[in-house]
Amino acid sequence: MILDSKVTEATIQATLLNGFSGVCAQGITAYRTKSFDEVELESILRFVLYTALVTPPNYKWQEFLERKWPSRKPISKSTSDLKSSQTQSKDVAKDRLSLTNTAVKFLLDQSLSAPLNTVAFIYLMGGMTLQSNSQIWDNIQNDFWPMLVAGYRVWPIVGLLNLSVVPFDYRQLVGSVAGLFWGIFLSLNQMT
Repeated sequence: MILDSKVTEATIQATLLNGFSGVCAQGITAYRTKSFDEVELESILRFVLYTALVTPPNYKWQEFLERKWPSRKPISKSTSDLKSSQTQSKDVAKDRLSLTNTAVKFLLDQSLSAPLNTVAFIYLMGGMTLQSNSQIWDNIQNDFWPMLVAGYRVWPIVGLLNLSVVPFDYRQLVGSVAGLFWGIFLSLNQMT
């Protein structure tokens, strides 16, 4: 897959922020244990690689959703509205939030993307630690629901704000900043 510049930029941002979340989590762990013995550079590198692998398809998914169900729709004005608006300030909104489209994208993202990303996380982390397929399958069976439920405590709020307030070009960055804290949570809870 050839990545366009926006996907590349989003991937670099997400990867750097996720790497930073791993460093933060390792620092918190070292502070708690008062020892650097448990610091794992490999764990940070796994998070970075995971992010580099999943950001492009997630970006493309969000791009598809936005193209199919745009968050904002132009406001159609009648000719009388146009005449009166010409005399008013130019600060009048030219579009408005489409509640229907935002709801569709939100539901698709939370019902399809969240479970797929959860499985991808467990699968790729297991693969990067050279676990067998049966170990990875056990991890999916044991960790999927707790991880998905934990994610549903955070990501729906981030997703809804992203879809309703944040312009598309900045959504990946906002999601990556939220992912910074999510990555720290995952690292500290040893979901690697």
